[in-house]
Amino acid sequence: MQLFARCTITALLTLPATALADAPKQLYNKTILLSWNEYRVQVSDDGQTSKSNTRSILTAYISDGGRVFARLSRASGDRSNNTDKGPDGDHTRSGQGASDLSPTFEGQTFAVRNQMRSGARSIQATFNPAFTGCSLRIIFGKENGEDLYHRAMNGKMYRIKSTDVSSPSCVIRNGNALAS
Repeated sequence: MQLFARCTITALLTLPATALADAPKQLYNKTILLSWNEYRVQVSDDGQTSKSNTRSILTAYISDGGRVFARLSRASGDRSNNTDKGPDGDHTRSGQGASDLSPTFEGQTFAVRNQMRSGARSIQATFNPAFTGCSLRIIFGKENGEDLYHRAMNGKMYRIKSTDVSSPSCVIRNGNALAS
């Protein structure tokens, strides 16, 4: 399974921009809501092992012109962060551990690559043929066999030893959920 995840991430990272399609017209003026839980065992740079449970929500709005706006919100205990991505590549971040987002469409798949210090998370929504429903898959990929390494919401750097994703959800709604 780890090899498959690594290959999938590598393919997403190396696709030329011209191979990525525009947002499907069926999704114009719609919001895609993706949510999941991540349970992690991780080791900080000072050697402390910790366990965390983080709730993640990715909200993506496709404008009536096909432009993609995305927000990734994550919360764990009393800590949270947000990363907003506009269609022109601008990012706004708040909280520790917020990171870059790279949303793309290819066929019936909407993918958001979320780069970590080392490795990446790929958030993939696959749509039914009518673009009225979708399923969600979260894949972690390592770079050159290195451990996944990231800055957590507490500001510390961690090597991720294991990650379990649960409760994936994908919902499509009319309108702009980011407007509020």
